[in-house]
Parts: sequence; structure tokens; C-alpha cells
Amino acid sequence: MLTGVFGWFALLFEPLAFQPPLIQPQPRLRNDDGQIPIPAPGPWQDIITGHYGVPAILKIHDRKGVVKWSWQREDVTQVLPPRIKSGLFSNANDATEMKWMRDGKSVGAIYSNLVVVINHTPEYPSTDKQITFAVSRESDDLRNAHTLEPLPGDRLAVATTGQRPWDGILVYNMSSALPLVDEPPVLQRVEGLRAIHAMIWDEELQVLWATGTDAAADGSDPVPAYGVIQGYPFDAVSGQLREDKAYRFRFPEYYDIDTEWGHGYSWWSGPHDLVPVPNERTFLVSNDIGLHAFDIKTMQFTAAYEEVTDKYMRGFEVTTNDRHGINRQGQYEELPQSDLKGFSLAPDGSFVYVQSLWNLYRGNHTSLVVDGVRHQIMKGDEIYRSRWFGDIDGWPKPRT
Repeated sequence: MLTGVFGWFALLFEPLAFQPPLIQPQPRLRNDDGQIPIPAPGPWQDIITGHYGVPAILKIHDRKGVVKWSWQREDVTQVLPPRIKSGLFSNANDATEMKWMRDGKSVGAIYSNLVVVINHTPEYPSTDKQITFAVSRESDDLRNAHTLEPLPGDRLAVATTGQRPWDGILVYNMSSALPLVDEPPVLQRVEGLRAIHAMIWDEELQVLWATGTDAAADGSDPVPAYGVIQGYPFDAVSGQLREDKAYRFRFPEYYDIDTEWGHGYSWWSGPHDLVPVPNERTFLVSNDIGLHAFDIKTMQFTAAYEEVTDKYMRGFEVTTNDRHGINRQGQYEELPQSDLKGFSLAPDGSFVYVQSLWNLYRGNHTSLVVDGVRHQIMKGDEIYRSRWFGDIDGWPKPRT
């Protein structure tokens, strides 16, 4: 597809002359055809999907789309601080992020105009669906927040997903022992990575990985924006993330997105999701153009586009037939892997993904691939992301 155009291997980073500092590990989805194979009992039967709307809905469902648990603002009966209540009952339609947390007993989400942590305890109805942490997105810092990730010590990292030099990550104490307040204090502000759309905790290295851009993705800077993967080592004693240039890896090229959005479009291609391969030290990264693989051991990008799907996502199919256009160089270009807003791999080889409609920001179904065959579930809904609702093998979330 694009390998010849971009000359991938000729543009890889120069070999790294350093070894990253060694950090010791701590002890520690309605299907229509009914033919989707069901795995043996285990976490890979459950998928969590965010459905946009007013109100938005979070759903935990099986591979056939049968809903087991759902949450929306009408489920909230507890008394909320005024600012939190305003964000919950706003006109925002967002269901941008949703993640397994605390051994599945919590869901972290970007919902309406809030960042929230919600109890997932269906076996205990008295506590189920209660909000245990919330911060309003009706602020200059968090108005465009796209993702979150738990850290050890009941901390929560929230990406600001902005375009300014001081954008990056805010860290909060999400302990359920603390009362909900209008403005929970920020424990740490980490600046310098813009347009962060995805983060993942690395238990082995004790590092928070994030992906964003090194300059403004909206084109407001005088230079192009490159995609970046950035690691932030976590200090268990201080509870702080540390900025370290040794863990900053820039994509080998910057990419315009004129093919989709028209000639002279100001925005640059930015990363959308950062996904670990189960039981491997490998990330897959999606952006507006396609997929890339990054080897954590060698700290290098190793594959792109069809090379990635052939190895890690057999059965991937483009979801619409209109993903083509004329690029900035005046050449016809097809982008079958473009705009994977969210995807998630299971150790049995099955995977889920959401590809936005061409010239739009979200998709209208979730794709589930099992044994190399793609199935469509949750059809007709406006969806940004779906993920497996479970710990990824080799990539556990912090327990506290």
C-alpha cells in the first residue's frame, strides 16, 4: 500500500546507542449470524464499548453483542457535587474511553463531560454503578481529554489531549475512600506531549506509555507534527512519573491527511491507539494513515501497514470501500487501515476494532475477528472505541 511511497525501512531511526535504564518489576461485545465461536470460560468473552449519544451509554457485552452490564447517567442515584453533576448531565455525547480497572471491579471512562471511575460490582447491587472518582472536563485543561490509565497507588493518569506546549498528563488520587469533590487536586502535571490519545501501564518496566505528537497536530505550529511514543518511568516511593528523553520515540515520518480531508487540510496525522500484543513486548499503534509496530526490547519501530496485519491481525478488513483520495503530492492513494480509533488484541488471536467512517470521527459498528473471520456487532450505533474487558496477558493493570 504505502511501503513504496514512504520507504519505510530506509527511514527508521538511527540505531540507539543506549540501553534504557533497567527498572526492576515489582512483585506484583448482538451478532446477526450467530456463528461467532465462543472461547472457553475466561475474560475474552467480554467486551466493553462506548456508545455516543445524549445520554451516552457504556456497555459490557459478549462476542454476540448480548449486553451483560451497562451504565449511563440515569443509573446514578448518589448525591454529587454541583460541578460533577453538571458535567454528568451536560449535552456532551462523549463515550470516548472505557477501561477495565481494579481487577474488573471498576470501569474508568471519559463520559459526557466527565472523567469517571465507576463501580462494576453487579454481584453487589448496593455499590454497583456508583461513581467513586470524578473530575469535570468543563475546564481549559480537560475539555478534550481522550484517555486515562490507572497507576499504582490508586493514582489515575488523564491525558489532556490538547495542542499547547504545556499539554500532557494530569495525575489524580482516585482512591474510593476519598469523597467526591468539585475539583480534585492534581498530584502531578506532566507537560510536553500533545494530542495524547492513548496510554498503557507497563508493569514489567514500571512505566506509563503514552502516544501523541511532538508539535500541534492541528497545524497551529510552524512545523509538522510527528507521532511520538513516550514512556514515563514511575517512582513507587514518590508516586511521581519521571520525564526521560531516553524513552521518547518519534515516528520516522510525519504525515498529512489531505487524502481524507482535502487538499491543504491543516491537521497532521496523529496516533489514535496504543495496544500491547499479549505476552509480547510489542506495541501496535494506529494513526490516521495505518498501523505500526514498535518493539519495546530494541526500542525501535519494526513494521508498518500490511506487515502489521499479516503478523498480528490476520482477518483485518477495511470496513468501508471509500477510503481513498488524492494526497498532497497529487497522487491517488488508498488507506484501508486509516482511522482505527480503538482496537484490542486477545491472546487467542481474536481482536476487536473500530474504524471511523471516512470523513467522520466515529464508526457505526464494532468489528470482531475470530479465527481470521470478521463479524460486525453493535451495528448502527455511533462508536469510537471497543476493548476487551479484562487484563491483557503480560500487561496487567495495577491492582491498587
